[in-house]
Amino acid sequence: MLPNLTQQFNIGNIVSLASYLYRSNFKKFSRLSLFAHLWLIVPIYGWAKFYAFAGLISRLAFSEISGQPESSKVAKIQIKKRFWQFLITAILVILICLLQFFIFYIGISITAGIIYVILPRIFSAISQPINQANPFDNIIFRIIIIPTAIGIYFSPLWFYSRFFITDLPLAIEDDTNFIGAIKRSRELSKGLTWRIIAIIFISFVITLPIQILGWLIYSRGFNLLIQLISLLLSGDWANENKMFISALLLMILNLINGIILMPFWQSIKSVVYYDIICRREGFDLKIRARTIELTSDWNK
Repeated sequence: MLPNLTQQFNIGNIVSLASYLYRSNFKKFSRLSLFAHLWLIVPIYGWAKFYAFAGLISRLAFSEISGQPESSKVAKIQIKKRFWQFLITAILVILICLLQFFIFYIGISITAGIIYVILPRIFSAISQPINQANPFDNIIFRIIIIPTAIGIYFSPLWFYSRFFITDLPLAIEDDTNFIGAIKRSRELSKGLTWRIIAIIFISFVITLPIQILGWLIYSRGFNLLIQLISLLLSGDWANENKMFISALLLMILNLINGIILMPFWQSIKSVVYYDIICRREGFDLKIRARTIELTSDWNK
């Protein structure tokens, strides 16, 4: 059953619609993604081009959801106005997330240390010396280290979820700069952190087969590539330069992986942004009707 026009999307609708956008615009979005990744070899300016192309894909995806599709040429004119701001925004988001993670890491480490000192005094009956060879034999150690490790491992995702749609206001909204885009993302995602995390997780699971395939090609193809190079080139050049060949192969596979997946993630961001502004600001329900039609077509 399709969602009612007055209701917000559930997580399944969001991922389905993003998948539809990705599939129906695969050729156009992949071409833009290819250009974006090729620009990465050029320091600074090329990196700015990469994030600008990402914003361009998001804008094109959003314009299609809203029933007001733009041509790539028209969208590029709007993106070009804030060309450098996409790079500045990305750098600031990375720095803010790193700072938050650092503060959290220090705080949780100190807290875990204090708890480790206090718990043995409270539960002295189960306290025992830590076995250096296997510290997990100690109950107190397990009680503390497992939640601490889980918190440290998943905290970057928690921090990043507040900035997941930062490039969307910059790509779509008028009179917005990089500072405004960051603030806007935090305001829009407030109270929806777990929902965004769930969307990111489900999207990651969907893309996992492509990433696994890449690793299988790398693991199986590396030795074959070494043998092929050894046949084509005389001497032991291939064996002497295994690390270089391995790094080159890995870089090529990551490049292909990025080209394929970048449009999907930008489509996810666009649908999440659209859904949130409908929730927060009552975005035009006529536009939502167009979105429901797209979802219906995808589910057929």
